[in-house]
Amino acid sequence: MGFSGPDATDYENVLALNHAWLDLAQRDAGLGRGLDAMSSELRERMTSLSRSQIARLAKTPFLLFSFRETDEAYWTSTLAERPGADLFDIRSTDDADTLVSAALGFIWQLARRNPYALRVICGATLYWSERIAELTFFELLDAVRAAGDPPLARFGQHADLWRKLLSGGVSRQTLACQAAQMTALQSILTQATGARQETWPLAARSIGAPKQCVAESNETTQTQ
Repeated sequence: MGFSGPDATDYENVLALNHAWLDLAQRDAGLGRGLDAMSSELRERMTSLSRSQIARLAKTPFLLFSFRETDEAYWTSTLAERPGADLFDIRSTDDADTLVSAALGFIWQLARRNPYALRVICGATLYWSERIAELTFFELLDAVRAAGDPPLARFGQHADLWRKLLSGGVSRQTLACQAAQMTALQSILTQATGARQETWPLAARSIGAPKQCVAESNETTQTQ
């Protein structure tokens, strides 16, 4: 069975969304709640990243934040009929609203266009991809807004993964930075689907890093 991985445009969107989330999580109280599963040490590290460190960490080839894609019970509840709620009532800035809407739009169109790429980018199960693909974008956005929950740091409870990302993953050394980020990707793929024992992570591993990372690596080698 063939698997089509994310393309260059998909990775450009991942980078832009990661950058916006890392930036806003430092100064938006609502989005900051999405870091609650992390230890106080890692939360402090996350919220004190420099501009250059944010730029490097944003290049991680998967979404650093999560809409609870593997939590079927949460999404069953979220997509059920419920009374209306204040839109994004826990968020305090228009920028945060824009980020959540943009991220959901990106995820929704990818679920319809290439669900296997979505599974690489955010560890989504096929079940979840199919559920949101059945919705209109407005229906998905409305359900998330009504729930009022912030996106979470992806696998925020896994301290070792985030220590790697917040050390090697922000390194000025390009190869060390890429190695830490790709190791985190493999961990995300394995943990996201381990319970279902799906075979797609093996295919996803063959996709490799985004082409822009390879180009940066070559440039670094030539300048050394």
